[in-house]
Amino acid sequence: MVSNGGRFVIYRSLIRPEQFELVLARGGLARRWKVLNGVPTDTKTRHIAVEQPTVCAPYRRFSKRAAVFSRSPAPAYTWDAGIWYSVGDSEGYRSGHLRFCLRGLLLRGRWALVRMSGEGAGRHPPWLFVLTAPPDGHE
Repeated sequence: MVSNGGRFVIYRSLIRPEQFELVLARGGLARRWKVLNGVPTDTKTRHIAVEQPTVCAPYRRFSKRAAVFSRSPAPAYTWDAGIWYSVGDSEGYRSGHLRFCLRGLLLRGRWALVRMSGEGAGRHPPWLFVLTAPPDGHE
């Protein structure tokens, strides 16, 4: 089930508690998003996630204490960690619509990252981070 996914970690800022960093690691690479206003836990909310540069995923064992090193200079702690896998198109990142399931210590369910387009989006445009299906046994 994890052949099209890998490990994930979510960091929470100690300075700005509403700011998180989502890291999805697979195949030696870690894609990162800075999530503003927390992780969505309601299917009716949309949160902005600003893509960060991709980094090499360290080959470390994931645990509650240190899953992947946060690349942010601000102090942060590991808020959740676990496994993730893509749902539907495994190349969703390239098309700008990445649908995935998280199975962590705190979070379980399906989320999506949808790339926003438009003028002024820049090299790394913002994404919308949404909960598409809360955990109810139908993951």
